[in-house]
Amino acid sequence: MNLVERRISDPRVLRLIRDWLKAGVLDQGTFHAPDGTGRPQGGVISPLLANIYLHSFDKMFALSGIRGTLVRYADDLVILLHEGGRRVLGKIRRMLNRLGLELHDGKTRIADVRKGFDFLGVHFRLSPVKKQGSWLKESCRVWPSDKSYSRIKEKIRQQVGRRYSLSLEEMVAELNPIIRGWNNYHTRIRPSGKRLRKLNGFVWERLRIFLKRKHSDPTRGSRRIRNKILVELGLCRFG
Repeated sequence: MNLVERRISDPRVLRLIRDWLKAGVLDQGTFHAPDGTGRPQGGVISPLLANIYLHSFDKMFALSGIRGTLVRYADDLVILLHEGGRRVLGKIRRMLNRLGLELHDGKTRIADVRKGFDFLGVHFRLSPVKKQGSWLKESCRVWPSDKSYSRIKEKIRQQVGRRYSLSLEEMVAELNPIIRGWNNYHTRIRPSGKRLRKLNGFVWERLRIFLKRKHSDPTRGSRRIRNKILVELGLCRFG
């Protein structure tokens, strides 16, 4: 609130933000009162307040003299360095401790960019580039991370679920925004064609199982989605 008050003086706005911070969370019908620290996870203003708070960390990093590049998105961050990873990691911990924050040990590591690392669902790796028959330089390559593939498959699996009251048309209409969202997120990188084909095959298989169980189909549901019926219904494809 001290940081917010540096930019906002209207007492009505400040009171509203304080109320947001004190608000509890309703999870599946159960109310959880705040414990007095942090901010309510999932609150509409929580991402903004987190960025306001972590802006102090950005300034500390800029003044630290660390010869590296900080890339931060909300509470996820990567620091790009040529050397001194362990030393810098210790400095980062001390900076965050000044703000009452800690790094998540299970998600924090020093990575060799030539072996690659994941950030925000994307895998980054420094690889040699071949030019005119010889390897001359290195370039950063990017593609969807393994976790990104796993998450989208799990999201599709849960969306289809056992909702046998829905028609195939209704199920396609619900899956399309999920597929489009994944495509749009990765639109600037080139996912592997082989893995995209596997994703599309996974969607086809989930719909086949859905129809088989919905209609107790002895043909395993295959005949109900043949002859490009999914294309005719407008099912989006990965890629």
